[in-house]
Amino acid sequence: MARLSRRKVVAALGGAPLLADGKFTATAAADPVLLLCAHYGELAHRQERLLRQWGDREAWLGDNRDWFSLSKAEQRALPEAQLLYAIDEEYDRCVRAGVRIIRRLRGVSAFTVDGAAAKLSVVAEIIDPEDYPGAHRVLLSAIEDLRVMGRKG
Repeated sequence: MARLSRRKVVAALGGAPLLADGKFTATAAADPVLLLCAHYGELAHRQERLLRQWGDREAWLGDNRDWFSLSKAEQRALPEAQLLYAIDEEYDRCVRAGVRIIRRLRGVSAFTVDGAAAKLSVVAEIIDPEDYPGAHRVLLSAIEDLRVMGRKG
């Protein structure tokens, strides 16, 4: 079974019945886990965009400012590099916010099948499947089982 990417987590969380015509549904109101997981998914999506921006900026600096041959001090002083450092700071803020959500999720119970699946999806995103391949596959399977149950219920 393939690793659950951030993109898949965001898509899966988007599949949870959070919004309907811009209004929160009864399911989302009844399960605060869905809101926390959706926020985590938004942060993961933001981190992905920031990483792409960072890579694009670093490539530009390498092509146009000889970035990789500069010392750390020279890199830091380069005006065109300030965006790179701003991206780093924003990325770090997103990571810290994600950690806070994970801590909150430990103490918030899921009240719906969708909430339980979303909570486990966040865990699956965090666990590196190369460290625990068998356990990660079981986790992904359990998430899919919950989603199937949720569609039947």
